[in-house]
Amino acid sequence: PNRRVVKNAAFIRQSKTATSFQGLISRSIRTTSFQRMSEEKDLIVVRDSYSLPEVTTWPNRPIFICMNTPISPSFKVPDYGLGPCPLGVPFQFSSELFEGTCLIRVKGSISDNPEGDSEYFSGKKRIFQSVVQGRFKEDVRVSDVLTGHEFVRPLKNLPHPWVLKTASNFISKVAPGSNVVIHTDQPKVEAILAGTSQVIRGDEPGNEPNITTCNIQEDCSVLGGTFAKGDVSISRRKRLLSNPERSKKYMFDTETTYTFEFYQNLFDAMTYSLDIGFTKIGCSRVLDGQPIQWLGKMRDGRYLWSFQIWHEKLLTAQHG
Repeated sequence: PNRRVVKNAAFIRQSKTATSFQGLISRSIRTTSFQRMSEEKDLIVVRDSYSLPEVTTWPNRPIFICMNTPISPSFKVPDYGLGPCPLGVPFQFSSELFEGTCLIRVKGSISDNPEGDSEYFSGKKRIFQSVVQGRFKEDVRVSDVLTGHEFVRPLKNLPHPWVLKTASNFISKVAPGSNVVIHTDQPKVEAILAGTSQVIRGDEPGNEPNITTCNIQEDCSVLGGTFAKGDVSISRRKRLLSNPERSKKYMFDTETTYTFEFYQNLFDAMTYSLDIGFTKIGCSRVLDGQPIQWLGKMRDGRYLWSFQIWHEKLLTAQHG
C-alpha cells in the first residue's frame, strides 16, 4: 500500500492537469446538479468528468476508480485522496455515517493485484466484485440503507422499449426489489442494500473476515429475530430484506463490523456494456458520459460511500 501511495503522488505530479486539480474539483462541486426528490428528499450529487486527470495517466486504463467527491465534505479516502483508488487492493475510507474498507475487482482489468484477481475470478461467471467492510457511526434501520446508481442527466440513445424492459428484468434479478426509474431528468436504480448484497455478515470488531478472500461466508445472526439462529439462506434473506416493511424491523448498530459483498456477471466495466443474453447494450452513450457507482446511501439523502467507476469511453460519449 505504501508503494501505491508514492505511485499516486508521482501520478498526480506528472498529470498535465495536476496544477489545477484541486481547482477542478472545487468547480465540480460548485456546478454539481441537485434535485430534491419529493418522496425521499434526495440530493443527487456527482463528480463530473472535467475533474479527472488525463486519460493517458490512468494507471488502470481504460478504467479509473475515484471517490464521488461532492457527496459530503466528510467523505475521505485517506491514502488515495482524489484518485485513482486501486483495483484489486482494499483501501480505507470514512464518511459522516460509516468508516471502513472498500475493495473493487474488475475481471480483465489492469489490476494492482493481478494474482489475487485471477484467483478470485477463476472458475466463476462473475466479472465484477465490490466489497465494503466497516462500522456505522449511528444506528440505522436496514430498510433505510440503499444502494444502486444515480445520474444527474437524462439517458440518451435508448434501445427499443422491449429491450429496455428485458434489461430492467435482468437488473431486478441482480437487485431484488429494485426501483428502476429511466424516463426522467435524473434517472436512478436503487434498492435496499441488505436485499441486494450477495453476502452480508456481522462480526465483533477483530473477528471480521479478510475481504480479499475468495469466499466470504454469510452470517446475519447479529440482526436477531428471524436471523438469530444463522440458518436463513441467502435467497430468503434477500427476499425478506428487500421488502421495506420487513427490513425496517431490523437495525445496523454501531458496535458490529459489517461486511457487504456484491458481484455480478451482466455489466462488463471493461467494455461498459450490459449483457442481457440475446444482445449487449453499449452503455457509454446511453449514460451520456456518466459513470456507474458503488454506493451506499440513506433514504434521507445522506451518503455512506460513493465510488465512481469511469471508463475512457464515457469521456468521448459526453463530448462527442
